[in-house]
Amino acid sequence: MNILLDGMFYNGHGFAEGNRILLRILDRAGYRVRISARDRADKRLFLSEDEIRYIASFEQTPLSANDVYICNTVGSDVRIRPDFRVNIARTTFETDRIPDFWIPELNRFDELWLQCSFNLVSFRGSGVQVPLVLVPNFFDVGEYEPAGERLPLPATEPFLFLSVFDMQLRKGYDLLLRAFLNEFSPEDSVALVVKIRGENDAARLEAIVSEHPKARGEKPPVYIIAQMLTVQELLGLYRACDAFVLPSRGEGWGRPFFEAMLMELPTIGTNWSGQTEFMNEDNSYLVEVERLIRIENNEVPMFNGHYWAEPSLGDLQKKMRYVAEHRTEAKATGRKARALLLEQYGLDRLTERVVMALDKYA
Repeated sequence: MNILLDGMFYNGHGFAEGNRILLRILDRAGYRVRISARDRADKRLFLSEDEIRYIASFEQTPLSANDVYICNTVGSDVRIRPDFRVNIARTTFETDRIPDFWIPELNRFDELWLQCSFNLVSFRGSGVQVPLVLVPNFFDVGEYEPAGERLPLPATEPFLFLSVFDMQLRKGYDLLLRAFLNEFSPEDSVALVVKIRGENDAARLEAIVSEHPKARGEKPPVYIIAQMLTVQELLGLYRACDAFVLPSRGEGWGRPFFEAMLMELPTIGTNWSGQTEFMNEDNSYLVEVERLIRIENNEVPMFNGHYWAEPSLGDLQKKMRYVAEHRTEAKATGRKARALLLEQYGLDRLTERVVMALDKYA
């Protein structure tokens, strides 16, 4: 079967990582694949030379027939290819519904691949009528090894919380900082390490810390890493910390949660949206949701008028305190989470799901 795989491949975003793994799955399964890379300008910014060579080798693959077109990107950017026999869109969204203007084009596809049950409900409820297929997010779980080098950090505290996010209100970074500063003091010997993408965003986080009503000497330490990291550096960062926390208001999957759990970190996250596909009360620490709130004046206009979760500040503080004080139990929970994810989301399992979804069109 001949497949054209369209989307991002070279940058550090989740869609690009998913496409890199999907490409390897399709190649491994014996399909003839050509890629259409929407981010060729980013080719030298993130990946190793070996990875770049492998991906680029598929840019000119000749297709003997236009069998399947797979478009894996944000829903506003997907378009069918009428010259292909089968059109599949793979996308996601983070609120209780999808934007209205996505729906007509999505309904032109033969099927949609969605990565979590949360999206099966939100897409169908929004008016998507074509078949929906649950195909989990693509990860090479074998890359995530808890043992190994740790990223050097300036923190000297014996217990480090880690959070990794883009600077969007959706990620709940305002709640995270407030909860951490409310709950802990320097006497607790606990610190929060925050990883964001760029230096320009660090000032916004520093302002939240500065404006917190606690006196400066009563605030626990917050360390900010404001730069892109290679995959190996990011793995080293996970290894250098003791627990992961992110009170996100909405996720289409929750890639940082998944990564942290693969790295055996006890993981604290909101009990709503995409991450509940793999997070539960047995393998993580779920933060209660106070209510769903209507989104207004958001930096992402597509979210406005939708609803997402407002995590409980009190329960977030409670969960962070519990993990910090029950470290042996928390470590066991982290080990349990990793074992479960390796079993359910290994490359063999993902390949089976993809082949099953595609071979009905052979």
